[in-house]
Amino acid sequence: MCLAAVGIAVSCGPSKHAVHVEMRHPSKTGVDLSLKNVAVVYLEGDNVVSSEFGESMADGFAYTLEQDYGPGTRIGIYRMRCLAGADYSKKDSLFNILMDTGSDIVFLFDTVKFGTMTVGGPSRVTYPSSLDSAYVSNGSVPYTMKLYCYDGMNKDDKVQSYGGTSVARPEVYSNGKDDSTMAMSKAWKSLGIEGWDAGVKVADSFKSQWKHEQYSIVYYEGEKWYDALGRAEQYDWKGAIDIWMQMLSSNDPMKRACAGYNISVACYMLGDYQLALEWLDLSDKENKLPISDALRKRISARKQ
Repeated sequence: MCLAAVGIAVSCGPSKHAVHVEMRHPSKTGVDLSLKNVAVVYLEGDNVVSSEFGESMADGFAYTLEQDYGPGTRIGIYRMRCLAGADYSKKDSLFNILMDTGSDIVFLFDTVKFGTMTVGGPSRVTYPSSLDSAYVSNGSVPYTMKLYCYDGMNKDDKVQSYGGTSVARPEVYSNGKDDSTMAMSKAWKSLGIEGWDAGVKVADSFKSQWKHEQYSIVYYEGEKWYDALGRAEQYDWKGAIDIWMQMLSSNDPMKRACAGYNISVACYMLGDYQLALEWLDLSDKENKLPISDALRKRISARKQ
């Protein structure tokens, strides 16, 4: 009889269920673009080749980040005239751009510096589209790029600088009769296209990092609790919230605490960390759960 009574008592309490999710984390650089308005700016100078390369690089950079972060992150591309003697790595310069574009974070590509171009001899193309493109020569030119980043929502309030040197390899198509001067000229003219690949490579450092994590959902026996749990398993957090909100009218403070805790988890998953913290506070006031502190640490880490 005693064992039966204990079994009934346990079954009336809440249970935990683990939900496994892949969580987005800031990039390798520490920059997080989730749900932010982003401005990507490239400088235009007197050097046409450098300007075209910078434009293509900004396009490739923005496109890659748009694909990674999705529609919640809005990215705009802007062109700005490079003024002689101006230092675009200064916070004031980037802050002004931030204000002018109404963005949360700004990336600025400085003018690209190129080294000496070399072009190899022509090789016959296997399947040429015309006589003028029956041969291809491979060009090679080293370049140095600099990128400045200012996040207006970062409490550090400072400019982060990135840079590096790489090699662009334009392809030059011809009829095989171009002299070295003509081949060199064509190589410089086709160099702008290579900027796209450069932008994609730079963007890789700012893409999200994904980590497998486990979160607990608490529930009671009952159709509505199971329904909400099923929605959480399907990552339908808004649908789960609608059901948990109904649980808040319960006369049992533990059930209200569990519902509030679950809503906090859902808000966290939806990226509203302030609201997640407020729901966790309400849950703790009803009846603090043993797993509350672990969730609070996760929320606080995201809010920093």
